[in-house]
Amino acid sequence: MQIPKIIHQIWSGIDGPLPRLFVALGETWKNQHPEWNYEFWDNTRMVDFIQQNYPNYWEIFNSYQYNVQRWDVIRYLILYKIGGMYVDFDSECIKSHEKLLNNKECCFSIEPEEHGWVFNKQLYFNNALMATVPEHPFVKQLLLKAFDYTPNNQKHNKVMEVLTTTGPLMIVDLYEKYDKKESITLIESKYVSPLTNNEVWRIMRGEESDELEEKIKDAYSIHYFFNTWV
Repeated sequence: MQIPKIIHQIWSGIDGPLPRLFVALGETWKNQHPEWNYEFWDNTRMVDFIQQNYPNYWEIFNSYQYNVQRWDVIRYLILYKIGGMYVDFDSECIKSHEKLLNNKECCFSIEPEEHGWVFNKQLYFNNALMATVPEHPFVKQLLLKAFDYTPNNQKHNKVMEVLTTTGPLMIVDLYEKYDKKESITLIESKYVSPLTNNEVWRIMRGEESDELEEKIKDAYSIHYFFNTWV
């Protein structure tokens, strides 16, 4: 397996401690990957990491308008330097992802196609689950794009500002222009994001149905799209 067996999760702690639900969901990743190293990144560790390894990015890192932009770029910095698998805390691991990642160099998780329709994208993937070898060229492109940043002082839509400067829309746009797509694996949504936002809320309301069970039957993990940053 080329991708290092390391799981990275981040929670700054600036806005409060890690919720108990997220602690429980984080444990599912440890339980299903007992031979992997688990790395938890709080704000102190993230700051130290950037100052030691990317001092040239420190000023721009602090210039982002929203904390979530910082949480986006720190995951790219970690993966570029160390490699491994990054996963958001609002995801539950059902079984080991080694089979999905074996013999891969760089992986991203596709979202349900309905999510892409909002942005007129037939293919839409995110940065909630990413796995890569260290120093992958595409991750380098993400860093260059994300840190080519000028604060927008005009009145604007926060969600679109984040998505297009450091988030999924930035990644998808770069991928569409990238000429070495063969080095990137896009993991089908049925394996890592089998449920839409609406279907997640149906489950949260306690709904049970054969339809929803069918949606998750092939899942290695489930992304719940809590979007706490919004």
